[in-house]
Amino acid sequence: MSLLFMLSALVGTVLVLAGGSYALRWIIASITERLTPAEAPSESVDPVPEAQVGGYVPAPRPPGELPSELRARVRNLVALGRAEEAVRLVRDRVDGDEERARGIVARLGGDDTGTPTLER
Repeated sequence: MSLLFMLSALVGTVLVLAGGSYALRWIIASITERLTPAEAPSESVDPVPEAQVGGYVPAPRPPGELPSELRARVRNLVALGRAEEAVRLVRDRVDGDEERARGIVARLGGDDTGTPTLER
């Protein structure tokens, strides 16, 4: 008897959810129909890229930007005279482009006077 009750409760729940979904779609369609403009926008408007729907989407970063921990480590390696190791570390981060990695390491290599500095 309890199995029959549970099955009927499950079927009733599915029917209520389906009815609610149908009613919600009908309401959204009627609101959208009322809010659509009379004339379509001109084609000269720059298209906006579609937004990512769902999931975690990180903010876009500038191509040469490294996380602060990695920047500090690269600066410390350069200050210790281990520039090649710093280049390899950055190259792995920027997907194997060694020229770009060398440029990033050169920019992070020291302060305005050209003297390398250690960070804590």
